[in-house]
Amino acid sequence: MNHRMSVVFVSALPQPSPRWRAAFPDLVMVHTAGIILEQDFEAGSICFFDVTLAEPEEAKNSVRLLSDAGLVVIVLSGQPAEAEAYGVLTAGARGYCHSEAVPEQLQEVAGVVSHGGFWMPPGLVQRLMASALKVAPDLPQPPSEGFDQLTERECQVAMAVGKGANNKEIAEQLAVSERTVKAHLTSVFEKLHLRDRVQLALAVNRLPFH
Repeated sequence: MNHRMSVVFVSALPQPSPRWRAAFPDLVMVHTAGIILEQDFEAGSICFFDVTLAEPEEAKNSVRLLSDAGLVVIVLSGQPAEAEAYGVLTAGARGYCHSEAVPEQLQEVAGVVSHGGFWMPPGLVQRLMASALKVAPDLPQPPSEGFDQLTERECQVAMAVGKGANNKEIAEQLAVSERTVKAHLTSVFEKLHLRDRVQLALAVNRLPFH
C-alpha cells in the first residue's frame, strides 16, 4: 500500500493525541517504527516519532532507521532536554518538540522540515549550544570545512550563532543592523551549504548532523 506524502505518527499510545488529530486529521498512526519500515511510504513523508516511553538508545536507533528509509523524522518528547535533542538530531531527526505541542506548532514544525529545514524550540537551541561550548569552550578558529570561504564579518556572525545568540543580540554585538545580520547569514548558509541556523550552530560547535 502506498501512502503518498503521509503524515505518520509512531507512538506507544493506544490512540493519537487530540492535538495530533487536530493538526493532521488524516494522520496514519502505528505503534512501532518497524511497522513503518514494512510499508511503502513515499520518501519525504513526515514521521512524528513519540519517544516519551522509549529508551534513549532504542529511540536513536529507530530514528536512524526511519531517516535512512527516506522519512523526514520529527521527534516528540514528553520532557524535551539537550541530551535527548542532541542524540536524536545526530541520528537523523529533522525536528524536535514537545509531545503536547499545540496543533499550530505541530503544523509549523512539519512545514519547516518538509522544506529542508530543522526545527527545535529556540530556547532549547541556545541551551544545546551552551552545553556544547562547555565541552569545547575555546574555538580559536572556525572549526568546520568551508569556513575559510567566509569573510571576517560572516565568520563573526557564524560564531555568534554557534554561541546561541539571536539576530538582535548579534546586531548589538557587532554594531550593525539586524537586516545586515540576516544578509550575512544568508551568505553563510549559501557558502557552507547549510539550510538554517541550527545546522550552522551544530557545525560551529563540531556537532555532527545529517
